[in-house]
Amino acid sequence: MQFLINSPALAVVTTVVVTAMSAFAAQHALLSKRDSRSALAWVAFCLVPVAGPLTYLVFGINRVHTRARREYLEDEVLEGTEYFDEPPGTELRPLSHVGEKITGRGLVSVDEVEILRNGEGFYPAALADIAAARESVYCSTYIFRRDGVGRQLVEAFAAAQARGVDVRIIVDGLAAVAYLPPISRLLRERGLNLRLYNPITLTPPSLRLNMRNHRKLLVIDGETAYTGGQNLSDSHLAERPDNRSRALDLHFRFSGKIVDDLEWAFLNDWHHCGDETGSVAHDPRNILERQAKHWARLIMDGPNEDLDQLNDLLMGVFSVARRRIWLMTPYFLPGHDLAGALIGARLRGVDVRIILPERTNIYLAHWATQHNLRYILARRLPVYLQPAPFVHTKAVLVDDHYALIGSANLDPRSLRLNFELGVEVFSAAFNADLSAYFDGQLARSAKLSEARLAARPYWMRIRDALAWLFSPYL
Repeated sequence: MQFLINSPALAVVTTVVVTAMSAFAAQHALLSKRDSRSALAWVAFCLVPVAGPLTYLVFGINRVHTRARREYLEDEVLEGTEYFDEPPGTELRPLSHVGEKITGRGLVSVDEVEILRNGEGFYPAALADIAAARESVYCSTYIFRRDGVGRQLVEAFAAAQARGVDVRIIVDGLAAVAYLPPISRLLRERGLNLRLYNPITLTPPSLRLNMRNHRKLLVIDGETAYTGGQNLSDSHLAERPDNRSRALDLHFRFSGKIVDDLEWAFLNDWHHCGDETGSVAHDPRNILERQAKHWARLIMDGPNEDLDQLNDLLMGVFSVARRRIWLMTPYFLPGHDLAGALIGARLRGVDVRIILPERTNIYLAHWATQHNLRYILARRLPVYLQPAPFVHTKAVLVDDHYALIGSANLDPRSLRLNFELGVEVFSAAFNADLSAYFDGQLARSAKLSEARLAARPYWMRIRDALAWLFSPYL
């Protein structure tokens, strides 16, 4: 054994293996990264022996290149889905044209869409619909905590399944092990049909922190669907004064033809989680109305090399906005393209307002945002900070009849690394209702000044700048 340890041959083999690891990781970064600065940083870091290639393996490989994964997001279509390029009697161009070009699909009708504030609005409505379910309950979420809310939902799912309802649950594989005790154990103990999305495993090794499923969906009987920003946990019970981790947020309850699309989105993910082959089995049951209160379009987004659908959508609608762009997000680290679209809108005279929480619940993301806001304020884009409790709401309002809601934040992780879901809603009435929420949050917010940012201590500005270096992965 001592001979092997001191063997020159072993030293040569070790050197060759370590060098090969670095070379392979560096060439992968060079050929796969779209941003030259990111490629240069990764190539340099991969030259660090052992640590560089291993870090790149976990954090750096963000794209899905296999044919099966490309087909999962690009080639699978909503077969048999009807839609209108321009619904009869409407004048939604040019805003409606952007999403149509990106997705290849027009608009579908929405009978009703209800805004549900915080867990107090979302959870009771969801529990009531699950209790009344006759055929199916499909639930997909990022975080599903084993707390009071989580246990209530598990019991509701189990009761529905006992009645003969087809209950299916998707939980992101990373979040399933990050929050202890794991909800997956309880779900399986209750005999529920659970699939983990890209699970973290040691054998075979799968430790990727990217390509997470951040979508939130609940579809009941193919007739009612919920989506938005809320996870399944006590943290969204915002009216409980003893809730130290409470977060304000919105969820949305839909009925109408859009439910077929949202159900398909769930089934497509379910199909992927089970490594199933063939087409996704889906039986649309809602009618495309010629006259509707609201119109909508599903936007699916995921980390494929050439998709970035939500990023492109936002750039498009920002570029054609005429009157206002109001956006609310918990994490704000836009790329130069999105920031440029917002700057261009302001220069056209559009009322641009960026509404953020005063503090986020993720330190690194908060610090990086503080550094990035210098650039935003220098371009005279107004930023408003909402005081505690933490506001997790994600929504965009454009002009008087457009809104984008869903699971995505305005940061690289959501727009490039996660699987996300958005819904465009074209409706003056819905826009007005969501505007009222924005107005309420603006009334309790303070406008951020460049002087306030500049007044931070020097060590804090250095800390924020260092965190900003990691912004592509926050």
